[in-house]
Amino acid sequence: MNLSSLALITALFLIPTAARGQTVARVKVSEAESPISDLRTADKDQILTTRAITALKRLNTDVLVYHSLGDFEAGGKLARVSCETFRNDLGEVTAEVEPLLSRLPQSRLKTEIRNALDSYRDGAFWWQKIDQRRVVHVSALAFSESTRSSSDTALLANVPYNVAIHWRQAEKYLKRAEGMMNEVQNRERTGVPARAARGVEVATGSLIRVEP
Repeated sequence: MNLSSLALITALFLIPTAARGQTVARVKVSEAESPISDLRTADKDQILTTRAITALKRLNTDVLVYHSLGDFEAGGKLARVSCETFRNDLGEVTAEVEPLLSRLPQSRLKTEIRNALDSYRDGAFWWQKIDQRRVVHVSALAFSESTRSSSDTALLANVPYNVAIHWRQAEKYLKRAEGMMNEVQNRERTGVPARAARGVEVATGSLIRVEP
């Protein structure tokens, strides 16, 4: 790997916002979205949200999440399951989560869940590009290797890093969604209104998590 590629990969690991989806653009959270407190007025919305988060956790269990370039290069594996198994699980989870999202009102919480699902999709998109199990005939693989340009080879060498970044992004979105949901449920159980605290802003009666 040349120095420019290494520098790019290192930057991607160090800057969380660098990872962007190839197939689906990330949904940006806007101020116009419904406040998360709206979710508290409908028990059915909490149930739908919990089901979506639980389904996405299945995908998070499938993959391996690295939090540094060194950890990834030391580990080397992208997941605990094969690419084929993950794609099957992704299909099942997508079929379950998409209808749930369509029934939820627009909110920051819904956005985080959507971004988590999109990150898993993007990771799968790149992973299948280097999954050799999909090449059935040896001659086809040999022809592919012989006709590959140096730029193609360099791109493919960086694909595992790209996949690892998408896994890490997906986990980040999923943890945010779970944290928001737990906050809502805790406030309901205790009946105590939210208070201004580090990393949290209370405005117009709704809880808004501020990025550090």
